[in-house]
Amino acid sequence: MEASLDAMLASPQDKAQMLDAVESKLFGIGVEACTVGSHEFYMGYAIRKGTLLCLNMGHFHPTENIADKLSSVALSLDEILLHVSRPMRWDSDHVILLSDDILQMAQELVSADLLDRTHIGLDFFDATISRTAAWVIGTRNMQKALLRALLMPTEVLKTAETNLDFTTRLTLTEEFKDMPFGTVWSEFSERESVPNGHRLIKELDRYQSSVSDRD
Repeated sequence: MEASLDAMLASPQDKAQMLDAVESKLFGIGVEACTVGSHEFYMGYAIRKGTLLCLNMGHFHPTENIADKLSSVALSLDEILLHVSRPMRWDSDHVILLSDDILQMAQELVSADLLDRTHIGLDFFDATISRTAAWVIGTRNMQKALLRALLMPTEVLKTAETNLDFTTRLTLTEEFKDMPFGTVWSEFSERESVPNGHRLIKELDRYQSSVSDRD
């Protein structure tokens, strides 16, 4: 595996045009008992060879959370690639929801100051819904998660943790869950002249009809 990767990456590319990344997998079809491309293999390869490491939400055990890995991986890598999706035990990629996994990932990216070092890739594989809607819903949910993380009182939380004031940290963390970040999202949408709520459904239907008419 390493020899094959070395051969493929032998010719350096202009990083302004293309970034090489390697991506682990929890299993391989037909070889569940032995997967050479494990997380440990690819993490070590990325560190040694200077490539990006791609963390795919569908390529880890269901009990693992990528958010828990980010700060540790970032200690040894300059940049990280995220494959953000909604796995279905395992590897099936669906439109992301505004779920705990996504919220925790966004919070870790912000609190660990990793936004400038992380490339966020989204997946819209789910063909049971409109492809346009899949793209819009998934992208907006990632934006909402990042907005929510950016609105958190991160510095206050860090100060409380540094001072071992875990009571304040827990209180603020829980109180923040009730704060109306949706109001900020609505204002952001208004300023960017994009629809929100029920208006979004109408706009998606209008666009889908216009595309179908052209076909």
